[in-house]
Amino acid sequence: MISIGALGLAALHVVEPDVQIDGATLALAAIAVVPWLGALFESIELPGGAKFQYRRLEERLEAAEQQAESVRLAVDDASRQARVALVASGDGSGRSEGAAEAIGRLRDEFTNLRRSLPSGPMRTYRQQQIFAELTRLTPQLADFDIVGALVSANGGTRLSAYARLYAYPEGEHLPALVEAATEETLAFAQFWALRAVGAVIDVIGPDSVRLSTVRHLRSCLAQLPQTATDRAHMLRVLLGRLEEATG
Repeated sequence: MISIGALGLAALHVVEPDVQIDGATLALAAIAVVPWLGALFESIELPGGAKFQYRRLEERLEAAEQQAESVRLAVDDASRQARVALVASGDGSGRSEGAAEAIGRLRDEFTNLRRSLPSGPMRTYRQQQIFAELTRLTPQLADFDIVGALVSANGGTRLSAYARLYAYPEGEHLPALVEAATEETLAFAQFWALRAVGAVIDVIGPDSVRLSTVRHLRSCLAQLPQTATDRAHMLRVLLGRLEEATG
């Protein structure tokens, strides 16, 4: 485009030699082509010291946007954890059923909720309540089958395993938990599976995590859809901690 413009001006000068192209016209022509040069040059300096810095400006804007998105995700994450903690701190009065029966009811409700209610804030809010109740109830079962629940075909059963490990992290289950989180097909359940992963890592320490587990987490991040910004953010934070620990 620049070459064509220059040739056009040269042709005009040949055809109409009397037409005068003053300095202002040239300056305006230069300004007109400046946006097209941003991809080629880091900066363009015109006579008089006017300087256009494109790449640096784009990088600063992109960094600011990423930082704002990270802050938004962190606030949203903290809000979700606070809501879960608030519900889980309740004493459960008003229900006379035992822990095993209550867990079974919550599993069924989670499954039925996804069938009867479309995705949206209302369903998410009730799912958070279900998860919070599971975090309170699952540690009460001494014979809770964590391994079996993690590989269950039932989403509510898997969610109960995530709740148990989130409330009561056990390092021995980290590889199975990471594998379940990587293969989890329900976005809500995967979010809390990854939260449980973070809780377990907090207990055992990042330097105790196996390399194979780190690879599973990287694979999970690579497989996430573009819209899964909250889970991707969480995984990047986890991987950053693990990479920092391993040097």
